[in-house]
Amino acid sequence: MQKLDKKTLWIRLAMVIAIIVLVNFIASFLYKRFDLTSEGRYSLSDSTKNLLEKTKHKAFIKIYLDGEDLPSGFLRLRNATEDVLKEMNSESNGKIQYEFTNPVKDATNEDERIKIQQELISKGLIPTQLRVKKEDGFKEQLIFPCVLVSVNGKSWPVQILENQVGYPPEYALNNSIISLEYKIANAIKKLTDEKVYTIGIMQGHGELRPEELNDLANILTENKYEVNFYDVKQKVLSNQGDSLGSWFPQNTDLLIIAGPQQPFADVEKYRLDQYVMKGGKILWALDAMDARMDYLRNESNMFMAHGIDLNLEDILFTYGVRINKNLVQDGQQSAPIPILDEATKEPLLFPWLFSPLLTPSLEHPIGKNLDPVYAQYASSIDLIQNDIKKTVLLSTSQYGRAIPEPARVHLSAVKDKPDFKYFKQPKLPCGVLLEGKFVSAYKNKLGLDFVKKITEVGQAPKERSIESKMIVLSDADILRNNVSAKGEIYPLGFEQYSRQTFANKDFVLNCVEYLIDPNNLLSTRNKEIKVRQLDAQRTKTEGIKWKSLNLILPLSLVIVFAFIFNYLRKRRWTSTIQPK
Repeated sequence: MQKLDKKTLWIRLAMVIAIIVLVNFIASFLYKRFDLTSEGRYSLSDSTKNLLEKTKHKAFIKIYLDGEDLPSGFLRLRNATEDVLKEMNSESNGKIQYEFTNPVKDATNEDERIKIQQELISKGLIPTQLRVKKEDGFKEQLIFPCVLVSVNGKSWPVQILENQVGYPPEYALNNSIISLEYKIANAIKKLTDEKVYTIGIMQGHGELRPEELNDLANILTENKYEVNFYDVKQKVLSNQGDSLGSWFPQNTDLLIIAGPQQPFADVEKYRLDQYVMKGGKILWALDAMDARMDYLRNESNMFMAHGIDLNLEDILFTYGVRINKNLVQDGQQSAPIPILDEATKEPLLFPWLFSPLLTPSLEHPIGKNLDPVYAQYASSIDLIQNDIKKTVLLSTSQYGRAIPEPARVHLSAVKDKPDFKYFKQPKLPCGVLLEGKFVSAYKNKLGLDFVKKITEVGQAPKERSIESKMIVLSDADILRNNVSAKGEIYPLGFEQYSRQTFANKDFVLNCVEYLIDPNNLLSTRNKEIKVRQLDAQRTKTEGIKWKSLNLILPLSLVIVFAFIFNYLRKRRWTSTIQPK
């Protein structure tokens, strides 16, 4: 009986081992993880999954972040990148291939190392300079936290490290990990999407000049958009029908209206309205007040800012917003301007309250994890009650205020510290996203003769739009790049006095992506990975207790389990083996 039981035991043991080997062999060809985190840290969004399922081409991704001497933070970023790519590879049925590499690993000398680094920079990969601690001191090290996505011979560089001003390193790293999925998926979309989206930038009403929108146009072109400037001032009702098609191509996916200074005629407003009714997207960047820094260059160093009549109030009111004729100030965060110190005759930088640094919304993917956005002479926006969904994208800090027209702007006020008892209007909206089915501003307002005329040519007015979106910004300077006296173009968001670059470029690009992309890939930026930091005070006072508990408890459980297992085993076999 004892021999039979032993034989059976060995057979069972062999079967268990065989099953384990077989399961591992099958699992080596499959990849599947179960995400048990509350924030879905290890899961791809539906929009990314849809993109990967529709992708017909194979993509090869090279990650230049590898090596044994990577600092812990970069090692965490590297591992997070690998997690995302594994998921992408699984969802795409192997169409996403990737490789980690240390670009300078095989460099035999310093000249060869520099040559490799310059070659990577020429591909659009931006390095990061680090001071790494060694046994004999500190060493300067150049690291490329970058990814190069290649599809059918075309490549797209991706910077996976977020350089955020004012954020602690841990939060900047955390935000970099959050953005990984969107950045890589967006690069794949740019390289595989066969549709070319067209963007029209309106001219003809005193809008920002092409040279002032040069950097914006270049950014959009680099991101595979077709950008065209259209002068519409001389356009009138055409015999082909009254539509936006008489201004520029009907297939325009997005219209940008940046800083008009002259009022729109009713027929022009009607064209804009019908463009929206047909599903067209508009990015409005409108100045409600006539205020510029140049106006301060007079003997009194002051001017009175008055409202601008653009004749757009009624159409925007119908859609759900009203741009107020005022100037917002922010007592907490503002960009500086130089003032000549009378004693030293040297320019000193003072905060200029009329140049607020607007805060992007952390609750929406357009503004998620972005630095402040630089504005000049912005106005507040009221949200009008209707059926349209409204999301505030940009606002002042909790210490904001609005000065109604006529607003006195005086340079001498720059040296006075803001008195916070006057800054009691928190979170003043300066940028709003509108989403839904818009009602025409001309519903039940058109004359019968006009309706008959355009209906005869197949352009019957629509009274309600299909599902659509638009964004309204209360300052055109958010889209404007500075131009020097010599004609030099400064980057979008670059503030020339403090030499800082703010998040205008990323914010505007996110706005365009959100308005145009039908797959809503930008929503992947809304993923939140919580930073669960230890309580520093409790770590000091209770550290030894918890370390001991983590060491002793697992060992104790193993010992208890061993005793119970041994007891049950002895009891079973003792009871089954009878003495002769």
